[in-house]
Amino acid sequence: MPGIDEVLDINEAAAAAGLTPARLRQLIDAGQLRGKKIGTSWAILAGDLDAFLGRPPRASGRPDERQALESRLRLELRPMSPIQISLMPYSQEIHLWFRIDNRSDRPVELDRLIVEVWYPQPVAEGAILDRYAIEPNQLIDTPHFHAWLTADKADMMRRTANDSAQHSELQVYLRAYFNTDLGPVPVQARLTRQRGEFPIQLPPPE
Repeated sequence: MPGIDEVLDINEAAAAAGLTPARLRQLIDAGQLRGKKIGTSWAILAGDLDAFLGRPPRASGRPDERQALESRLRLELRPMSPIQISLMPYSQEIHLWFRIDNRSDRPVELDRLIVEVWYPQPVAEGAILDRYAIEPNQLIDTPHFHAWLTADKADMMRRTANDSAQHSELQVYLRAYFNTDLGPVPVQARLTRQRGEFPIQLPPPE
């Protein structure tokens, strides 16, 4: 029988797979992914999820080991010039650079980083799909996210930036997935910057 650390609830499985719980339910209902309903919740074997995702079988590791490793993987904006936002008519885009800090004694590999940007509403989302090996007690500051802004999102951001009475906190939601010797380890973070803490290139007032 599987150990207790090999059983995931629907939310844990969704985070590990980079999918929504609703999408996992669709896959279960369609017979593409095995799941078992327990009361009002769903349980999914980690091995079944790995097989569905085409991942190699995960190594054994107690939940407390994985949780300890997760707590030592930090997602941050890099210290120097991490944000570039242009709202000029000819160049409406966002650039973000991240620092991934491995404060553990295990080597890890960043498999992918899912990024969602709010200002003050959702304005951009996407993923960094390059893989990065990070040695124990080392960090990297090269992961780069870029998104072109649609005209309506750029217009909303310009109004927000020009309205001193409006809440204008920049929020960046991150979901990272690491390959480790304990199996996949997901890490989430919410990064914020207040008005004046990041540059926005705005067109001159009309």
